[in-house]
Amino acid sequence: MNEYLIQLHRDGCLWAEMTVTGARLDEVRGELQRRFPEAEGFTLGVQQRKEQRRIVECGPEGIRLLGVQYQYLELDDA
Repeated sequence: MNEYLIQLHRDGCLWAEMTVTGARLDEVRGELQRRFPEAEGFTLGVQQRKEQRRIVECGPEGIRLLGVQYQYLELDDA
């Protein structure tokens, strides 16, 4: 499943960020653009999250997932 990171900035300062699924990206981005217009200094940045690698441990109890590192790819405005 594709996930996206949306960052909301005002006058160049980060205000908030959230992760959304690909199925909700257009809806959430549209709602944020309506509620936080560019005319008031707001901008949105959207990045697609890609799994880069998994960190695992192998021990007597078996394999255990310790963490996942992600890479974020900038999306063009659509």
